[in-house]
Amino acid sequence: MAGVAGLLRIRQLLLGRWTAKKEEVAPSSVAQYLPSRIIQRITLYTAAVDSYRSSSSDDDRITRAAGPLSRVCRSWRVSVITLFYQHFVLDINCTAMWITPRRKMVYSGSEYISGNVRHLAKRVYMTAPFAGIFSGKVVNILNSNQFAQAVFPGVTMLKLNLYSGTSFTMDEVSDYRSNIDQFCSYIHGLFPHVQDYHFSVSSFTDTDDSNMVGYLISSVIGRGCSVAEYVHSSWGVRISGLFEVAGLTHIVIEDQACMEDCVELVRRNASTLVSVDLGIVDAPDFLPQLVTDDEGKAIVYPHLRKLTIHMTLLPKDMSAVFPVLEDLNCTTGALRIANLLPV
Repeated sequence: MAGVAGLLRIRQLLLGRWTAKKEEVAPSSVAQYLPSRIIQRITLYTAAVDSYRSSSSDDDRITRAAGPLSRVCRSWRVSVITLFYQHFVLDINCTAMWITPRRKMVYSGSEYISGNVRHLAKRVYMTAPFAGIFSGKVVNILNSNQFAQAVFPGVTMLKLNLYSGTSFTMDEVSDYRSNIDQFCSYIHGLFPHVQDYHFSVSSFTDTDDSNMVGYLISSVIGRGCSVAEYVHSSWGVRISGLFEVAGLTHIVIEDQACMEDCVELVRRNASTLVSVDLGIVDAPDFLPQLVTDDEGKAIVYPHLRKLTIHMTLLPKDMSAVFPVLEDLNCTTGALRIANLLPV
């Protein structure tokens, strides 16, 4: 019996020590159980209120804010790192560089980006020169960087900005269709799951690149997508060169362009358009031309929800041609009037 009593005393002693030790350990924080999306929103909010350095970019503020937050616990660190690598910039000029703005890191090629990081990428902003794409130089740069061997499976949005770079002769781009096809093959290989495309033209060359730009856009979105936006901000690219482009969901005209060309582009994409901004086109009441074809038949925009246009007279009823329109903005000169549709 003495032996049993001794064992019981030892058990009670050990149990008491274990209980005391347990009480010394701080209870786990509920912060570590927050969903990743909440942690990332906290990071973005913390960066937003960091206004004492307002001259810095958003990415700079996020970088500063993320430091302390990434040290809260492992789940917070993973969430913050995921936020860092969601956005990539691919700058193609004389060389090709991958840039992560929020991480302040530059990679000379895809092979230097680990597979885990590539998997985190969600959005890519690509900038490239006209001449390089149409002459095949961009494809050569991509080949030299072994880009064909890399895949970014999580990227769903691609923004492609075209700029003038250096001027070129027509002889240099005589085989532009083949070069564009190769470029698009690279794009589709790097980002096989992109469904959201945004195109913008920021400057122009001395030559007329309109048809080449049109062929490029058609080739990129030809495999299908849910969003295809074209932002026109260049005098050097005529809208008429884009007449073969079909499937656009968003059209924004930010620079003066031929009214007839704008009308034709919008008409051609009537079946897929979700929003149209023609507010800068200073022409009196050309809405009737958008809703009727050359033979006088009505053109229906089944998916258009937002329209910005220059007009002085609001039609009585537009439900027949714009059955789901929710936001109608009118511009008169420099004045933009808010939504005119009844709530």
